Amino acid sequence: MIIVLYLSKYGNTLQYASWIADALNAELRPFTKFRKSEISNYDTIIFGTGVYIGKMNGLSKALKMFSKKPSIIFACGGNSGVEEEVKKITDHNFTSNSLLLHKFFYLPGGLDFNKVKGIMKFFLSIGKNSLLKKPDKTQEEIEFLNGFINPTNYVDELHIQPIVDYVRSMKYRH
Repeated sequence: MIIVLYLSKYGNTLQYASWIADALNAELRPFTKFRKSEISNYDTIIFGTGVYIGKMNGLSKALKMFSKKPSIIFACGGNSGVEEEVKKITDHNFTSNSLLLHKFFYLPGGLDFNKVKGIMKFFLSIGKNSLLKKPDKTQEEIEFLNGFINPTNYVDELHIQPIVDYVRSMKYRH
């Protein structure tokens, strides 16, 4: 049995998780509704979450929960999958040991700061205001600022194919 677990604030990760679950005929459930005692009920566990300011939401809890169970982890971030950004996310969130146990995929999401609420909105406005004053901006900083003016959405069902192919290939390895 396969389960797809997700944490999604703005809907992009949930959309990917739904597509993956449909493609693999898997159970779909919010990570918050999953208990460690259920791990043995599943042959394959897929965990998806969003990336917020470089940090994968809920990943440390998932890695602790799945410390003895290899799993597939995907992150849904604001950019389109720029290689150096994916490497930063990977390096910032995983140890080399955790990557030996778990398979990681990055799926492009989008940036729409109009959807952000609460304290996160406050911190984003501080970041925006300080960047607006900065004379020499990096490409990443320019993209961040553009997220306020021109929301992006790179979510596409085509991006799940590497995960689906990987899970299907696992059946032949056992």
